Amino acid sequence: KNVLLLDAGDIFQGTPYFNMYGGELELKLMSEMGYDATTIGNHDFDNGMNGLLQQMPNAKFPFLCTNYDFSDTVLKDKTQPYKVFKKDGVRVGVFGIGIELKGLVDKNLYGNTIYINPLEKAAYYTKFLKEEEKCDLIICLSHLGYKYQENKVSDVILAQQSKNIDLIIGGHTHTLLAKPLSYKNSDGKEVLVAQVGWAGVRLGKIDFLFDKEK
Repeated sequence: KNVLLLDAGDIFQGTPYFNMYGGELELKLMSEMGYDATTIGNHDFDNGMNGLLQQMPNAKFPFLCTNYDFSDTVLKDKTQPYKVFKKDGVRVGVFGIGIELKGLVDKNLYGNTIYINPLEKAAYYTKFLKEEEKCDLIICLSHLGYKYQENKVSDVILAQQSKNIDLIIGGHTHTLLAKPLSYKNSDGKEVLVAQVGWAGVRLGKIDFLFDKEK
């Protein structure tokens, strides 16, 4: 009962099933599997914003994203920045972060979506989840990518420059980490970064243990 099943985006990618059914099959199966939330990856725009909008009713879970402003698009009010889950008295805050679409996705596919600095949004929502929502655990669903040679915002940079994030579940770079890697955040506290490849080659499992008295 104390399980969260989460995805880091790019649900729509790389199979004949998507080419045939446009994401319907993936979202229906993920709903049957009991997924609790996902974020939006760049490939989720492969059939344009209308393609994503058309398939969203097949998902019995929310699309979480803090740094895409969809207010001037068909996806307005179709996503949410975060969700708080209550598990056996523990409050778990989950929020989403997306990669910059310019240069990665055809402009016609993402339209008037406005990209906002992920570090700024992460700072705002982690503070909100910690102080206002009183979350005991904060998880970021990130489609930024694990890390880069160039100075581009990644999961590692997010981990090191943020506060209050306990776990970053990453996507985009298809990095297969055998186990979560630990980094120090701007307060010197531990942040775990996990990514388990792509296409369902692995299911990552991470256990957090809580002492109710503490």
